[in-house]
Formats: sequence, structure tokens, C-alpha cells
Amino acid sequence: MIVREGNVSIETISSFEKGPGKASPGFYNRTMEVSRDMTVAILRTLKPGIALDSMAGTGIRGLRIAKETEWKVVLNDRDPRNSDIQAKNAKLNSIDVDIMNSDYFCAVSSRKWDYIDVDPFGSPSGLIDAAIMNLKNGGIIGVTMTDTANLEGRSINKGARIYGSRSLKGVFSREISTRIFVKYVMERGASVGRAGEPLLAVRDSHYIRTFIRFKKGSKVASDSMKDIKNVEVEGENVGPIYTGRLYMPDIITRMEGFQFSERSRRLFENFKNEDLMLLFYTNSTGTSEVRKHRIVEELIRRGYRAGYTNFSEKGIKTDAGRQDYNNILMSL
Repeated sequence: MIVREGNVSIETISSFEKGPGKASPGFYNRTMEVSRDMTVAILRTLKPGIALDSMAGTGIRGLRIAKETEWKVVLNDRDPRNSDIQAKNAKLNSIDVDIMNSDYFCAVSSRKWDYIDVDPFGSPSGLIDAAIMNLKNGGIIGVTMTDTANLEGRSINKGARIYGSRSLKGVFSREISTRIFVKYVMERGASVGRAGEPLLAVRDSHYIRTFIRFKKGSKVASDSMKDIKNVEVEGENVGPIYTGRLYMPDIITRMEGFQFSERSRRLFENFKNEDLMLLFYTNSTGTSEVRKHRIVEELIRRGYRAGYTNFSEKGIKTDAGRQDYNNILMSL
């Protein structure tokens, strides 16, 4: 089966259009196109270097990086059947990449990298430390987790054991889970003397994806933890979570011209709103719901910044205070 994504065409054996699908050789998941779009778009904004797609599968992510950016790419997968598929797909697209058929830990430790992509089927727990330690100073990790249920209410105790934070179930769970995962990756870096700086975070479908730059140094590593705190949400003590900025404004600006897929573009348009506040307000008055566009329009008319969020269909991000927001909501 041949599928087209971005600027490449690839041969697959199994293809899934929704959800996590089922891991197998030649596995392709259309749902993750957003994740790959964001990867290519962000790397286009950065100085090119050497990127490792550490669990490459069909090679779709790494091949897109190689085709759509100026980065040098190494594809790795421990399954030789996937390595054969990668070679065919590289030839199909006339792309020059290096291909490794190695264990993950051997691949990431084979050299120092400017970018390492970690995209496991499930939790990346146990994989992140090795990637961070084998980044060049200032290198970036792009990492995915698909066990979101462990941070969004159904398995809170398990999530606390894996990620070291207590989450909650409810309207704020998607943002809380994203901030817990960012916190977790930053903590893993700090534990080996690297300071994490979040560049971008995506909560979409069944997964969370974050891109974090790491710099070496004990002092900066300690300083990077200042925005990791417990917070009170709906009367519950939650966390610790990362409470700082999730999006790097200059990078978002430089990503603007990228040819995103339709779904990726919808998510991207909300990134500029996400750091207006921690969590968000909802469009509910308690007895009814007000159309979100009316609320946003009125907030902007009164001089506030405001927009939608990817963390909730009912959510609005704004720099207006709670009382001002409530007054506007009740006036509509």
C-alpha cells in the first residue's frame, strides 16, 4: 500500500486512520500526521544538524524531515523488516538517509545528536534519559507518549507512579496531563544536569507530543525547575506540573508559513493563545453555555487578548482576570 503525506510517498503494510492502531512492521498511522507536521515545521525553523529518528518504523517521520528540511537524518529501527521498508521508501522518494538496524539504546548512544525523536508505542518512561544524555549541548528531543489514560483520570495512581505527579479527571485533564508530561521530561533532564526549555507541546487525539531543548549545567538545570509546582484545581491538589510557557513565540512565528494539513493548521492557530493563562475559562454560566466566538469577540472588543484552546472544546484562553471574564460572560 502506498500512502502520501507531506512531500513524500511511502510503502506501508498496515494503515490506521484513527487512534493508536496496532504496532506491527510497516505500521502507518494517519492520526499521527499532526505530530509529524509539527516535527517538520519546528525543525525548519532551527539551524540544521543531525537528527535521529530512533524508532522509525516505515521511516515516514525521518523521511519527511530529510525531504522537507535541510537536516541530515538517520533512521533506526530494531526490526530488520522495518529497515528494509525504510530503504525502499528512501529510494522511492530519492532521499539520502543513513539507516541503522539497532537497539534503541545503542542507536542513541552511537554519537551526539542535534535532535532525537522518541516515538514509542505507549509510555516513553525509561527511554528519555538516554536520549537527553546523548544530545549535543543545546540539542532537542521530540518525544511522544500515548498512555494518556494514566494522566487523565482512569488510572491516576498508575500515572502518579510512572510520571511522579497526581492528575485529575475532568474538563482540565488534557492541559494538566500535558503539563505533567512536560514536567516529567524536564525532570529527567535536570536529573542528569541538563536544563529543559519547552519549545512546543501538542495534545491531540490519543497522544501528547513535546519538543524540549536541553542545555548542560548544574545551575541552569536547577533553575529550570522553578516553574514546576503543585496547583489547586477545582479544590484538589494537583501535580507537580510545569506551570511555565509551553510555546516559544519566535518559533511559532517562524512556523506560520508551513504547509500544514487541515487538522494541523486548526491546532496550530490556537498555539498563540495557550500561554495567555494557566488552564482556561469555560463558556458556561452555570445554567447555560454562551457561544465561544461571542465571548472572544467581546473580550477583544474590550482590549483583552483572547482565543480558543486545544485543551477543551469549551475552553477560552485570555489575559482577562476571573472577575472581568465572569462579568463579560454574564453580560452576553
